[in-house]
Amino acid sequence: MDRLNPFLGNIDELFKTSEGEKREYVHPALKNLGSVSLVLIREVIAPVVFRNSEEEITDIEINFGTESDAYVRAVPNKFKYPERGRGLQILRLFKAGGNMPQNKTILTVKMKPSQGFDLNSLVFGDSTVWNNNVLPVKAAVNYSDALSVLPKHLCVDSSFHHRGFEDGTLFDPESKKNSDNLFNRHFVKPGTLLVQVVSTRGRLLPRIGLDHLLLSIGIAGTYGGQTSVTGTNIRTHIAGIYGGHFEQPQTSPYQIVQSLGNQTTEPVFQNVEPLTTHLHNSLSKVHEVSMTAKEVHDYQDKLIQRFESDFASLQADYQQAAAIVATFFDKWFGGEKPAKKGK
Repeated sequence: MDRLNPFLGNIDELFKTSEGEKREYVHPALKNLGSVSLVLIREVIAPVVFRNSEEEITDIEINFGTESDAYVRAVPNKFKYPERGRGLQILRLFKAGGNMPQNKTILTVKMKPSQGFDLNSLVFGDSTVWNNNVLPVKAAVNYSDALSVLPKHLCVDSSFHHRGFEDGTLFDPESKKNSDNLFNRHFVKPGTLLVQVVSTRGRLLPRIGLDHLLLSIGIAGTYGGQTSVTGTNIRTHIAGIYGGHFEQPQTSPYQIVQSLGNQTTEPVFQNVEPLTTHLHNSLSKVHEVSMTAKEVHDYQDKLIQRFESDFASLQADYQQAAAIVATFFDKWFGGEKPAKKGK
């Protein structure tokens, strides 16, 4: 993992002090060249729903020269929201943050910014209003759309349901007539593979932030809409991690799907291992450093094992980072004066 350090931020250098017209002020560290991309394969292991207001699964058209086809499209928040929530739970476990609900960060005038913002805010982003000022925290990582590697018509199905009375009939006892609450549920079928990329820019994400991201992504979880229907429905595989001074266009899921073409009978469209090999062979050539799926999996396993065998050490790392991140937010938003050199 150390090979990625030149393209990551430094936990001890989260902010910078600059001279203003009237006084010094604190702001986040200036951006530098450097990008790290986690290429993910999301494997559907139970029916999952990715849609907006319409009942059909959200899709997008992708062109292949003279022809085009529709592919399943899961917008970033379908994955980011549950993983951001998992990150808050990790911080609460370590007593290193997670003081606010995911969907409502509220700071009163007497509170410090660090009482609402934490390492999770730094990684996934957050915002709130404090003392009549908007406090925006831009995410250190960017989630792309997740696209199916197979055309939509090969990986989507539907089922018929009704929202009837509890006795299983359509009779509405209140109105004394049959209800018309009939509906179709469209879902992505188990076995479908989607490609997604989570990337950093500007060297703003510190190493502990990358570890936190890897723990938050986890192995499997519940994603998409109407998740209570099937529970855990996505298994995440990391195809590799790639770093360089510039983010490469080949890491875009749209470019990845186009490069695969539409020869849908090949094993690369059906199985995680052939797809992982294909992605690594392609992306490792255009990046300065790379980690294979096995290397990332081994590192991620070590992080997870520390929960069981070395919990106190991992908690100490998180709490040390929490103190540094708290200082960063309080100085940036709270107007605290930076410590003088040598003190």
